[in-house]
This record gives sequence, structure tokens and C-alpha cells, in this order.
Amino acid sequence: MTLPELPSFVRDRTDLDGFTLYRTGGTAGGDRTAGCVVLVTIDTDDETTAKAWVDSVFVALASEPNPHPGGISAAFHIRDDGRQVVNYAEWASAQDHADAVSDGNGVGSVTADWRRVRDFPGVRHGGFARYRPRAEAQRG
Repeated sequence: MTLPELPSFVRDRTDLDGFTLYRTGGTAGGDRTAGCVVLVTIDTDDETTAKAWVDSVFVALASEPNPHPGGISAAFHIRDDGRQVVNYAEWASAQDHADAVSDGNGVGSVTADWRRVRDFPGVRHGGFARYRPRAEAQRG
């Protein structure tokens, strides 16, 4: 699967133009290399809703009975006007992400916590796109 380059408004996993990093999780860096970056967009009614939704994702992640082994990390950014969330998610490969969402329920299991995320009031799920990670600069 050939992946496009990340869009220009994404400088790195913690810096997106027009967005403020709210929460991160996972094992960014460490001993795992991201082979795919997935940008997930969520439209929200306001900043309070955006933050509450992200917090509910972390509750669902913490209670996930079957985490996908290809997931590496997630960095949730809230647009400056509070009306959109972008999750910069790192995956081992594009195929790992495709496998994780293949059942049509998103990356999580069918649990009460994930249903709360999917049905959160004031939130509209906008979809996702997969990208090739930016190569890290070589240090000499």
C-alpha cells in the first residue's frame, strides 16, 4: 500500500498548525518504529466537548480488553476554535491499522466505554487518512 506524504499543516506528532496538543498516549519513540501515521478527524460542538471526548477515548483505551498490537501511540490535538479534534496516531504499518478497523467499529472492541466514545453527544466522526511518516533527520 503506497501512502501519501503528511499534509503541510502537520509539522510532527506534537505540532499541528492551528491546533493545540491536548493529550498523548502510547509508546511514541521507544523501540517501535511507525510505518504509518493515521490522522483521524472529529468535529465537535465546542472545546469542552472536544476535551471530554478525548478524555473518554483514554478511558476506553485503558479498559480495552484486546488492544491491537500494531498501535504505537496517539496524540490528540484540539483546533484553536475548539470545534475539531485531530488524532495523530502512529501504527507499525498501514496494514495493522486496516486490520484494526476492518470490522467497521473503529479501533476499539465493542465495549460500553467504546460505545460511549462512538455515541458521544456533540461529536461527529469525520473519518481518517493514512500517511507515510516523515523521515527523521539524520544526525551527523
